[in-house]
Amino acid sequence: MKELKRENNIVVLRFDKGEDFMESLSRWCVETDTQSAAILCGIGMLENMEIGRYNGKEYTRITESESCEILSLQGSVSMKEGKPFVHLHVSFANHDFHAIGGHLFSGTVSMTIELVITPLSAGLVRKPMGGVFWQMDN
Repeated sequence: MKELKRENNIVVLRFDKGEDFMESLSRWCVETDTQSAAILCGIGMLENMEIGRYNGKEYTRITESESCEILSLQGSVSMKEGKPFVHLHVSFANHDFHAIGGHLFSGTVSMTIELVITPLSAGLVRKPMGGVFWQMDN
């Protein structure tokens, strides 16, 4: 991962082929002490993704092993149990040009990902609401 530009509280990051996307982004948050942020947009390609849909009690999960084009990627960073928590939603197109999306749990960068993020002042936290759901609060 490389920080390409930082200007007016907006940061542009590039992730490279083979990187564990969520791990690299989480590590950047720790290294830069980013405790709260809005992840504005991202483009690129991911493979070996695990995505999910929350049904009110738990996540139904699927995996996609092939390399897919990201159509939309956005989310937030908040603190959960004392560590930065990256919460992302993604939509992507597969080789048949079919779009699918959901909560992004994991994925490997298959070409590159360009991400635009704006760090915020600390104060966003996740609080347990029962089961696997943790609500953002301050």
